[in-house]
Amino acid sequence: MKTIFIYTAFCVGIFFSCQNNQKANTNVSNADCIENVLAKDGELGKTRNHECEKIALHKTINNYVEGMRNLNFSGCPEKFSQAFKEHIAAWDNMGEFTKRHSDLRGEMHVLFDSIKKRSDSTTFKPLLKAIWDTWADVEAAKPEP
Repeated sequence: MKTIFIYTAFCVGIFFSCQNNQKANTNVSNADCIENVLAKDGELGKTRNHECEKIALHKTINNYVEGMRNLNFSGCPEKFSQAFKEHIAAWDNMGEFTKRHSDLRGEMHVLFDSIKKRSDSTTFKPLLKAIWDTWADVEAAKPEP
């Protein structure tokens, strides 16, 4: 019962946090918008990395994807916004794949290392590469200082 309460409270907190994110970037510069998006993504990523210690990896990734979809890109350059949306799509694809590994628990990177050694790693590795490639595109889309 306590676990259900904690999980529900966490989800409600994410919901309200995401609602806040949608209003947070009004009238900001490109640089401020990018900084805000990356900071919020960093927070979401920290949660993602450890949430799968308690819930299924695909649910963790789905929560992360939902959080990223709720980031406010208004004020960000179109190239950055588009690159980030492609990064979200790459994570979404990984979420679909990880449904077949619902039994795994642990820190996300440890789980990913474990999946690399399984028979379906030939499907997993390109999905992981897409995440890293799209992140490189996000980084490249940031304007020069």
